[in-house]
Amino acid sequence: MNEPAREPGCATPDRLATLVDAAIEARAGLRGRALGDTAASLGEAAARWAADARLREELPAAARLSAPVVAEAIRLSAAAVDTAAMLALIEHEFGAGAVERPAPDGPALVGHVLAANVPALALPAIALGCLVGGAVVVKSGRDDALSAPAFHRALEAVDPALAATVVTAYWPGGDRACEEAAFQRAAVVVASGTDETVTALAGRLGARLIANGERTSVAAVSREGLGRDEPLAERLALDIALHDQRGCLSPRAVYVEADGAPSPMAFAERLAAALEHVARELPPGPATVEERAAQQLLASEAEWEAGSRVLAGAGGLVVYDPRAAFRPIAGRRAIRVHPVATLAALPVVLPKRRVECVGLATSGPEAAALVPGLRSLGVARLCPIGRMQQPTLAWPRGQRLPLGSLRGRPDGGALEIET
Repeated sequence: MNEPAREPGCATPDRLATLVDAAIEARAGLRGRALGDTAASLGEAAARWAADARLREELPAAARLSAPVVAEAIRLSAAAVDTAAMLALIEHEFGAGAVERPAPDGPALVGHVLAANVPALALPAIALGCLVGGAVVVKSGRDDALSAPAFHRALEAVDPALAATVVTAYWPGGDRACEEAAFQRAAVVVASGTDETVTALAGRLGARLIANGERTSVAAVSREGLGRDEPLAERLALDIALHDQRGCLSPRAVYVEADGAPSPMAFAERLAAALEHVARELPPGPATVEERAAQQLLASEAEWEAGSRVLAGAGGLVVYDPRAAFRPIAGRRAIRVHPVATLAALPVVLPKRRVECVGLATSGPEAAALVPGLRSLGVARLCPIGRMQQPTLAWPRGQRLPLGSLRGRPDGGALEIET
């Protein structure tokens, strides 16, 4: 039987199988290498990748993002794959002195299926796979088939032996022949994407799959945070604008304690103005017809709801919504502002297993009091507003330890708290 026609540049099953076999063989040759040396090479490659002029030129059109937004995404992604941060992660998960030793026994091959919504997801995927001592095969997302091969080129220039353990490829989602060729020998496959995508992969990969389906994030502002933090709206606007609000760390709602100054309505007005300002430095990318229609529908529906107010502009859309219940919202830099009597209500109003990160503007004791309830909801990251889109490599996505999960360690409700 003839193989189906494939898009130009797509991998073929035979080629994938050959590359994966070679990567596993190459990884066996590095079995005695100290993890600190691997981290150093990955960090140097990330810096080299960030300076790739071809990537900066071609990625905006592929990802449908503006060039300034892509430039910031590249900067943040490279900063996360930092040698010092990787060394700290190794010591945290593998114990003191682990950077001087080879990786503990782990998977021979780690697979990754990357989402299409956010660029540069290949960097943490490749880095984490290498740090657990496995060969790595990465399937790029539809809108960024450029970052992974660019990082592979950078790693090859820095450390050819380590680069030989990494395979980067693209094929259309659902191509079972390519999936089989790429992941047949993988002990674990990490998949990010829509719920539909990860459910389909779960049916084929079974227990080997770590599924990262659709998630979102929210921000929370206490009355104390309102009073002391003048540029708070500007920092939240940056969190909204990065990646055009496509990622799981993108805030879609902000809960504001109602008896502070400014009021939640006044904060909504400040946020709308801040989005306008941010858009001058980080303009939105081109919107699809569907995206424009979804935002228009959101605005028109909100205008009819009692007590709501719509603040729309070129920088985004802010909806003041007096009801506290979390409600899905269109992307493209749109957010709801909800007044609440107290942030202690968050564990009650937020949905379970849907919120990845909560950005906080509150005092230490109040933030600490929220931790047990948010952990029980499945929240994996707490951080200051303004840093929601800047996770470290240690981020325990889905409450899973980034290295331990690749080695088959059970989930432990991990929660990253950045102060």
